[in-house]
Amino acid sequence: MTEFIRVVAAVGGVVLIVGMLSDAVATLIVTQGTSGLWRPTRLFYAATWRVTRAVAARLPDRSGEYVLNVYPALSLLGLLVLWLAGLMIGWALVYWGLDQHVGGTRDWGTLVYYAGTSLVTPVFGTAHGALVRMLTLLETLTGVVTIALMISYLPALYGAYSRREARLLTLDDPQGGRITPVRVIAVNAPGGDVEMLYRSLAEWQMWTADVLESHVSYPMLALFRSQHPGQSWVTALGVVTDAATLTSACVAGAQSREPYFLYRRGRRAIVEISSRLHVPAAPTPPSWLVADNFELAWSQLVSLGIPLRDKDEAWADLQALRASYGDQLERLIDFLVAPRGFWGHSAEETVAEEVARAAAEARRSARVR
Repeated sequence: MTEFIRVVAAVGGVVLIVGMLSDAVATLIVTQGTSGLWRPTRLFYAATWRVTRAVAARLPDRSGEYVLNVYPALSLLGLLVLWLAGLMIGWALVYWGLDQHVGGTRDWGTLVYYAGTSLVTPVFGTAHGALVRMLTLLETLTGVVTIALMISYLPALYGAYSRREARLLTLDDPQGGRITPVRVIAVNAPGGDVEMLYRSLAEWQMWTADVLESHVSYPMLALFRSQHPGQSWVTALGVVTDAATLTSACVAGAQSREPYFLYRRGRRAIVEISSRLHVPAAPTPPSWLVADNFELAWSQLVSLGIPLRDKDEAWADLQALRASYGDQLERLIDFLVAPRGFWGHSAEETVAEEVARAAAEARRSARVR
């Protein structure tokens, strides 16, 4: 029975080591589009993000925002610790299962300590025997490679973050209020110049494609919050996608131009990022897309002098287009505890109270979900 248990322990240790290394490689190198439920990274973020959201929802405003802001960076450190701890336990099981002696003893505590100290540098002084020395070298290699992968991963992660945030600073409204899809159209189509609007939406299409690629490859990037109050990548994605959807449905000829392609990129980004983050299905707040709001938006489009389609056809198409991503967008915003709405960076002083209320409401919503 003792030999059987040792064989099981050795095999279990190998499985744990391979599992941790596979998870690290899949997270930092392979950047695959799906993640299995068994993966340590998936379980780690599912548990820690849920706790973080709950804690932030119950803290005062400034403390709650601080917790949400520091979580992404701390989660990367926690993920590295998780992998190294898994490797340590796995190698300790291998040493114990193979009945290896370290420092003249083979008790479990000593083997765990030896496995932990050998993750970064081999400890030859206490290892006796050719097999344990070879295993020690292999263990050190796995530990060093895991740490090196994390270090090399950080520049790519923060580079993608910088590109994402820099573009957000250009989403602004001279009026200094909350930016709506209609205002995006109005600001970028002065005098009814749809060609200028199309050029602007084409630039946002490239930003959306970059967000899609980077946030599906590195899903933890979605948890990094903006440095500027009232700005969030997910609400910005929603605003520009809604603006493209509104343009595609209402403006004559836009169905085959840049607005429609931005709508497609935005819809795909929302759906795929939500899937990568395993955003749970939950009741969504009532949609803002109601007949009264459409009437207001239509009146503003008419005042801009933009060539429009038949009103009834535009309303029907707008409902159909937004139905493909609207609920998923609302769930993603709630999951990330993002304030509902986007304000330009030049409006920080004039709408500070409005932004603070939106952030507080986002945390209150997280408390009940």
